[in-house]
Parts: sequence; structure tokens; C-alpha cells
Amino acid sequence: MSSNESKSRQAQITGEDNSTKSEILLSVEDLFVSFSVQGGRVEAVKGVSFNIKKGKTLALVGESGSGKSVIAQSILRILPANGSIDSGRVMFFDPEDKNSPIEISSIENGDSYLSHMRGGRISMVFQEPMTALSPLHTIGNQVEEALRLHHGKTGAEARSETEEILRLVGFPDPHRGYDMYSFELSGGLRQRAVIAMALICNPALVIADEPTTALDVTVQAQILGLMKQLQNKFHMAILLITHDLGVVANMADEVVVAYHGRVMEAGSVEDIFRNPQHVYLKALMSAVPHFDMKPGERLVSLRDMDGAGTQAIRQVSDRFKIDYQGDKDEAHLTVRNLRKEFTIRKGSWFGGGESSKVVAVDDVSFDIKHGECLGLVGESGSGKTTVAKLIMRALETTSGEVNMKMAGDPVNILAMNEKELFAYRRKVQMIFQDPFGSLNPRMTVQNILREPYVIHEIGAPKEQTEEIIDLMNLVGLDPRFLNRYPHSFSGGQRQRIGIARALALHPELMICDEPVSALDVSVQAQVLNLLNDLRSELGLTSLFISHNLAVVNYVADRIAVMCHGQLVELAHREELFNNPSHPYTKTLLASVPYPDLDRLLDFEHMEKTNADDSTGWGGAFTASDAGALATIDIGNGHLVLANQNSNIRELTT
Repeated sequence: MSSNESKSRQAQITGEDNSTKSEILLSVEDLFVSFSVQGGRVEAVKGVSFNIKKGKTLALVGESGSGKSVIAQSILRILPANGSIDSGRVMFFDPEDKNSPIEISSIENGDSYLSHMRGGRISMVFQEPMTALSPLHTIGNQVEEALRLHHGKTGAEARSETEEILRLVGFPDPHRGYDMYSFELSGGLRQRAVIAMALICNPALVIADEPTTALDVTVQAQILGLMKQLQNKFHMAILLITHDLGVVANMADEVVVAYHGRVMEAGSVEDIFRNPQHVYLKALMSAVPHFDMKPGERLVSLRDMDGAGTQAIRQVSDRFKIDYQGDKDEAHLTVRNLRKEFTIRKGSWFGGGESSKVVAVDDVSFDIKHGECLGLVGESGSGKTTVAKLIMRALETTSGEVNMKMAGDPVNILAMNEKELFAYRRKVQMIFQDPFGSLNPRMTVQNILREPYVIHEIGAPKEQTEEIIDLMNLVGLDPRFLNRYPHSFSGGQRQRIGIARALALHPELMICDEPVSALDVSVQAQVLNLLNDLRSELGLTSLFISHNLAVVNYVADRIAVMCHGQLVELAHREELFNNPSHPYTKTLLASVPYPDLDRLLDFEHMEKTNADDSTGWGGAFTASDAGALATIDIGNGHLVLANQNSNIRELTT
């Protein structure tokens, strides 16, 4: 490649030309970053180049391991001790610094400018607000710390400015919020506090590293809208690090797609979504579940599941097929009027004081047929996981009934004694949210998969080994990995080990509690396809819990929506998404960020909407003196929680 061609290619990647040079705030030029590890050095960033323009948002998109966070750490010069910038430049064109541009990448560690830059001119919003905030200091102390360090402000002046920024980021009572601790706040308010920390010194650039990954869909929409609003107010640029293409479509002006430390494609958000060129970007878009998928359409995984697929599952599925003896048109699991109350005691650690009751699950009823997948959706605190624990008998119910067909006859789960429960739990298994935390790091995969057989005294060692090998093949893992430990696997592989463990006892009912929320989109596609294949081939009945509506839409036959412990709507998947009735369901659907430039979120409307505030739902959906709430069938099994005196026309308008 000639030098002119090289410069042309560099300009294409960075979006740089003579007319835009004056608009550039930060320039990353041919950046190489590596880490020193046992056995040599590992290159994490390999020649990355891009420009961030003043007042604009650049989205850095990629999966885990693509180098996104390392690039952000390089900009702030906060790489770990074993990391180093090997070559390339990071240039900061600070409009408020007479020495601009400043080559950040060449400044010595310990230089006073780095302390001035971090938090003062370039700040960061971290992914997990609970770990980004100190539990020992008030929110006000933490937000105003940057003011004290960079501007020397203390006392009443610092408090006044801190309360003002808390008001701007949406704290309902900034004066009270100043004196609160992080554990007293909801996830949304914690993230708003982290944003306030980043903005208190009016920086020129904010690096937002997965700022909404841990948030519910409605809170995510509010935070994204808030960031847009504050960007316009403070005229700041944003480097948005994310793997969510829906967030990118709604937030970005420019997009850089990274893979294994290299830039695969870069351009304006219009170019990226309307005319993607690189095969990796096209594959990334095909791996994301969306609401426009045709019946039977599968997600496209970026990589093969180590040779596994439907064919591999069929080869070993006979051993694990469910021998269901009941009527397949009748309910396999029946839940009726389920209620769970928790007692909260206020007073000393040694007893005494007042106590109050919190209702976590309130009169929940539903059925799941054999082989069906029921999706259970709702925001954090809605009671989804509590329902799963009550079905598992991991928690004791306050009232209600749970019946499951066993050997063709309905059995009352809540009346089981300890011996009966031991047998019942062979029939019901759970896949957990965190694929790393749910596996014992001190046990090999073979021991993890053998453990259920040992506990339930099933089979001789040779038979157990044969079944374990079949389990590995069933979930698409090489049996040669059996002697490895969990830490040596990727997140998707660990989740498949969790699925294999859940299948070991040949369960009839599988409860999946947010099984893909911790995974990248491509790995998520692998696991979702695997779960669909297993359900189809083995005849599994499933309860799939998630706050991601697009994921539930892909795996579920029917969907139940929960809010404040109540089931507010239940319908077939297509009916729910095409004709939602309850205001809460409508708000959830309206809050989902589509990876589509023609269907962007209405941030102004979302700012005024409080999804779970029942006072705004309208008379038909709230209890009144004239009538209490009741579950009403508005046709074809579409159930809605509404005032018992409401008519169907009111509920379907």
C-alpha cells in the first residue's frame, strides 16, 4: 500500500479530513496496547484509530475482549500496572487549555496534568454503579469530591453546586439525596449519581462504559435521555462504550466497531445501520433478537458452538427425552393465588422495635403446559425471581397453591415433606443468571456434572461418566474439557456447563432466571438457540425469566408481565407484542431501544413517564370504591389485571 493510500485509509477509519480538524476534541491514532502476562505479552489493542468531535457522541461497539475498555483506560491513562501503550498517540484538543493539543499518551505517570485531566476535563461513567460508589460515604460527599480536588470549593458553596447537579440528573429531592448512601438508592438513582460525579466539573469529554447494562429497560431509556439532555446543556462529547446496537442507534453520531483489538468498520451512524459493509458487523446485527423476526427464524451466531447444533443434540437426545405421562393439552404446572410476604423489623439488632410486612408476590396465578415456554418479564423488584424460588420451594409461601403433574397426577408441591421434596427437585431444575458465580471454582467440570448423580445416588461411576460425556455433547462442549476448571472457560461456555448440570437429572421443568443477561450478543445467540433446541428435542417445560423483552419474544410461547408483585398481563407472544392492553406493558414495549434508525425512542415522552406508577394507569386499571382489581379475559386467553367493573372495550382501546 502506498503512503497516499495509507493516509486515505487512515482518514476513512478516523473520519478525519481538513474541514473537520477544527471540530476534533480527541484523536486516537494507530494505538497499540499490550499487557505483560506469564509467558510473554498479549496485544489487546492493535492499531486503533478514531476521532471524537466536540459535542458529539462516538459509540465504540464490540464484544467482551474486543479492547473497548482498554482503549478507555488508555485515554485516561489508568491502565493496570502490567499494561502499557506500545505505540500510537492519544491527542486531546482541550478548548480551555492554551497548550492544546496535548499528547496524553506520552505524559509520564505522576504528571500533575493527569490529575487535572481525570475528572476535570475527561471523566468516566462506569458500568456498575454499586461498585463505582463507596458504601461508606454519602452521595453528596462523593459527587463533590471532584469539586474540592479540581476547583478547591468546600462548605456551603460545594454543597450548593452538588445539589444543583443532583437536581439536573433527576434526583427528586437533591437536598435529601446529598445525605443518602448508595445502598439506599435504586439502580436508576445510583447511575444518576455516577453521572453527576462525572459532570460536576463540566468536562469536555465523558467516557460512558456500558452505562445502562445493569438497568431495567424503562430506567435505561430515562438514563439515555438524560445523557442526551445533559450533553446538549453542557456541550460535552461522549465516548459511549457498549455492545447494545439499540443503544447505539438512539445515541450515536459516529460508530466504531472493534473486534479483537482492531477496528472492523467505522463511519456515521447512518452508514453503519443503513449500509453495513464488514462481515463481522453484519453478523453482529444478525445475532441480536428483535421483534420483527419471522416464525421459525433463528438467531445467527457469530461462531459455531464448537461443532454443536441441532444435529449434535439429536444424536444424544434419546437418553434425555422427557417421558411425560400426563395429557399434553393440560397444564403441567399450575400456580394459583401465590402470595409471599416478607417481614421487615425496625429497631435494635437484639429484637424489639416495630415490624412491617412487604408483599413481594401478590395473588399470582398462571399455568404452563407440557413443552411450553412461559416468559416472565418485569423490572427489578417486580417479584419474578421470588415466584421462581416459591415454585422451587427455596422460599416458603405465605398462601396459594403450586401443583405439578407427576406420573400423570397433579401433586401439591407446597404440601410435600422433606423426602418428597428431594424427589421433586429431580424434576425441576434451575439455570442461574451468573454463569461464573453459580459454578464451584474448586471443582472440575467433571465433578460439577457428576455431583447431581452422587447426591441422588444415580448410577455406577462408569454409567455416570458415560452420561456426563453425553451431557457435554448435548450442550456443545468438547468432552476433552471435562478436567478443566470453570475459570478456563468463556462466559458462554460456563453458561452451557450450567445448562448441562441442570439437565443431568432429566428434569421435566426448567426455570431459567436471566440466563443470558451477562453474555455478549453473539454468545447470547448461541445459548438462546441451544435452549430452544433442547426444549424442542427433549420436550422440556420452561419458565423463562428476563427483563429483556426481545429475548423473551424469541424463546417464549406465552408471556406474563409482572409489576409490584402482581401479574398485570398475560397473553400469547404475538398477541402481547401486537396488542398490549395494560399501560405498564405498553410503557415497557415503548422503552425498548431498537437497532433501527426509523424507530428511535421518544426520550421526551419517556422522561415524563413513570412506568410502575399505578396512579397514572387510568381508572380501568386501578382499584376504586366502585370495584377491586380482577383478572379479566379480553379474548383468546389474553388476561389483564383491571378494575372488575371495566368492560372489554375499555381494556382493548
